[in-house]
Formats: sequence, structure tokens, C-alpha cells
Amino acid sequence: MAYLIRFISKNAAGSSEHHDRRLESGPITIGRSTDQVLHLKDRRARLQHAAIESRNSAVHITTSALAGVTVNGKSERDARLSPGDTIEVGANIIRVIDPPDGFEFAITFELRDDADGEYLASKWSTPATGLGGFSKRKIAWLVVAAVLLLGFIVPQLFMQNFLQAGPVHSAHLSIGDDCASCHVTAFQRVPDSACVNCHTVQRHTGPDQVSVLGVTRCASCHLEHNEPQQLVNQHQGLCADCHVDLSSTSGLQGASDFLDQHPNFRVSLKRPPAIDDQPWNIEHVELAATSAHDQSNLKFKHSVHLLAEGIVTPEGKRVIECTGCHTPDPGGARMQPVSMDQHCSSCHTLAFDADDPSRTVPHGDAPAVVQTLIEYYSARLLDSDPKASSQRLRRPGEALSREDRDRVAAEARAQALRIAEDLFERRACVTCHTVTKTGGDIPWHVEPVQLTQEFFPHANFSHAAHATGVSSCDDCHNASNSDAATDVLIPDIGVCRDCHGSGDSRRNANSQVPSTCVMCHGFHSEARDAYP
Repeated sequence: MAYLIRFISKNAAGSSEHHDRRLESGPITIGRSTDQVLHLKDRRARLQHAAIESRNSAVHITTSALAGVTVNGKSERDARLSPGDTIEVGANIIRVIDPPDGFEFAITFELRDDADGEYLASKWSTPATGLGGFSKRKIAWLVVAAVLLLGFIVPQLFMQNFLQAGPVHSAHLSIGDDCASCHVTAFQRVPDSACVNCHTVQRHTGPDQVSVLGVTRCASCHLEHNEPQQLVNQHQGLCADCHVDLSSTSGLQGASDFLDQHPNFRVSLKRPPAIDDQPWNIEHVELAATSAHDQSNLKFKHSVHLLAEGIVTPEGKRVIECTGCHTPDPGGARMQPVSMDQHCSSCHTLAFDADDPSRTVPHGDAPAVVQTLIEYYSARLLDSDPKASSQRLRRPGEALSREDRDRVAAEARAQALRIAEDLFERRACVTCHTVTKTGGDIPWHVEPVQLTQEFFPHANFSHAAHATGVSSCDDCHNASNSDAATDVLIPDIGVCRDCHGSGDSRRNANSQVPSTCVMCHGFHSEARDAYP
């Protein structure tokens, strides 16, 4: 709504003159304070006396002053205004006039002709006549000299770094005494070029980001000389001011507070390629969506492995804990990969001969499995293995004929394929993998397995920070009830809100941790999507 304010005054000749001011939006504030739109010089008015603003398709004047304002001769505290109304505040007169073209509301503002000068000047503004024989000018210069001496010269002589706003962060102690390293120009803010001289970072500088972010200075988010020493600005409004509504610029859901306005989590899941030996794809899926299931090609049931009474293993009954397979990395942020050799082979043995349980086939390579079996049974038939004396085909010192060698090779391969069929299709590989029968010399294909290691590659999360002893792994991941490897055992936002609340601590329950945006999100873009 466009407002017109016409200021009317009298010149030295006694004639009226005016100048106009356009105000694009309200309210029109009225008071004795210098920040008011209509600045009153009458001591009978309050600092913030009244306001004219649009409300419910009409313009009203409101005031919190007990005496109200005089509208058309009557004292009012809330009155609807229309052309022809007259408002009086002390010696000031405001008249509502018909708005000209281009304006929705217009007023004039002037002093009464009989305004009493007694109320138009503050008692504190009475000029001084001089003190102790000094004129006002001399007194003013003496005050200026005293301020310069006590506020600038003396501290510079006797106080080290007196201009420094606060302590230097520990990360910058090496240049702490060299102010010019960051403050390239004295008394001007630190430019980004001073930061990137030492710090190499990838900022959000794509065309889409620039259109939204504009030019964002490093110092907008990184604050030096603070107590406590904290380089990253943790304030909620740092992100929320822009992210409260992104639908019009990027199509994303708005987020301004973790407790009240935050979209549900989206996870990054690995997807198998359409053609073998091609890289796996990464798909960002909303956690609650029906398509949010893992496609690792693994057959696995957490519920079976986490039975409270334990499971049967080659070494007897054993109770398995989550930490038996999931081990945090040295930094504690994420988990180390689960591997067959380290975590599974003690229970899921790859032995193939009951008479020789220490001999196993390799994991993860079908041709190598068959080749290992052929070599093993060839050695037994050729007496290279001392345990195979009952299968000897030659006497010591004698060489096998060509026919015997071919027969040994054929029998060894046939035995190897029979054992491989049992391993692949009945008791070993098929337990955890999808195995299909194909043609060729190696007639089995095992679907490759790729486990998702980072479900939130752009988030800041540490398992070490959550190892409080108050809760267990199952409280967040509910693995004991998972009956399929396709289950994505990442907790939804509701589980996190049990402990993490609003960035404004006043709105949280006693047990909730105040959680601002930067607790989980960073600004600098790092290419973390393309992990293998």
C-alpha cells in the first residue's frame, strides 16, 4: 500500500509551502523519537506515540497512550480514518485527504498556527552560556581532546592490542599478532580474498546457488574474536532466514527449525547397474517412501542374528551383539565396512571337505572357487596330498601315461563341479547371495553385493557422540525386528526429535538438546555423493 505524506510549513514571508514524501508500506509511526516517520517536537507526545496502518481493508490510527489521540475533536485509542478526518497530537495537526493517483492513502502534517513554543523545545536543549569563563566552543574542543587522549592515545601507549575486539581463535594463533593478514585495509571488514589465501574450500558457486545466495561473505558465517571461541556462527537464523521457504526458488521444502519445520529425512541408497561391471548408482529417496529399500543383493535377517537366546554356530551357541559386526571407524563418526572374512566366516564357513575342515574356498569369486576345488581334488588323485593315499593312481617313481593324466583331470573336474554345485546352490553361497545357473565352464553367477556405507553423505553425524550408555543401538535402528536385508534401518525424524529439539532452547522439553541447523549441516559443498 502506497502512502503520501505532505509536510506543510510557513516560510519567512508567512506563505505556506509543502513537500511530499512517498511511503511504500506502513505503518506511519508518530512520536517524539527520531526514528519515527512523523517526528514530533512536542514534549507532550510520547517517544512512540501512535501509528497509522492498514488493517482489514481500512486505515486505522492506534495508540497505547492513555490519553489517546484527538480525532475530529474526540479522544480515541483506535479509530478508522477516512478523507476529511483531522488528528491532533499536541501542537501537531494531521489531516486525511483524498489520495492522488498512484496512492491509496494520503495525509498532511503541519503545526498549529497558535503553537506554544513552551512545548516545542526540550528543557535539555536550552543553550549553555559558558562555564568557568570558557565559551561553549572551547568546552566542546576540550571534551574532544579528552576523548582522544583517554580513549585512543593512552591505550595505544600502555595497552597491547587495545583495538582487538576479542581473543583470536586457536586455529589462527600462528598469525594472531599479524592483524594485516586478515584486515588488509585498516578499519574495513575482512575480504574473502584474505580467507582463501590460506583456506582452499569449494563454495556454493553454481548458477542456481548464486541466484539464491547472492554474494555470501566468509565472515557472515565465521566469526573471529568471540567468547567463547567459536569460529562457526551457530545462530539458527543464519540458515533459517533463507531456508524457511525455498519452494519458489528451488522447489525444495522449507526448513526453519528442527522441531517445528523440517522435512522428513532423505537417504542416499546404492542401486545396482543395469549392466554388470558398471558403477553402482546413488539414488536420493525420502525415508518414508515405499521405494526406500536397500538393493544390496544381500540376503540377511537381523532378527535371526540378534536372538536373545543366541544362535547355533560351529563353535556352539553364541549371543551376537550389534558391536560384534558394526565397529566405529577411528574417528567414531561412521562405521567400518562389514566383510565376510572378518565378521561372517567364523559362523558361515566355506569348508567343503568334512575330512579336512581347515580347507576352504575363496569368497567372492566363482571361477576361483571352481579352480580351487579342481586343484584340490587333482592333488589328491595324483598323490600330492598325503591324506589321499586311498586314491593314488600311480606308484612311487612311475610317471602317469597321457591317458591316466587325462582321466585324472576329468575326474578331478567332475568332483570339483559336484562339490561346487553343493556350495553354490544348497549350503553356502545361496544362503546370503542370489545365485543363478548359467551355461559355460563356470555355470553359476552370484549377484554382486554393495552395502550402502553413508546414508547421509552431506550430514554431520557421529556415532561416538551418541554412545552415551543411555540408549542402545536398537533404540534408533530397530534391527531386532528386521526380517529382510532390504530394510533401511535408519531412524526417521521423529526418533531424533525424542532427544533433539528446537534451536531455541526455551521451546524444548527438559530432555531435548537444542539443535541448530549447523549441528548437522555444513555450508561448503564437498563432492561426497560419488562414493564407491
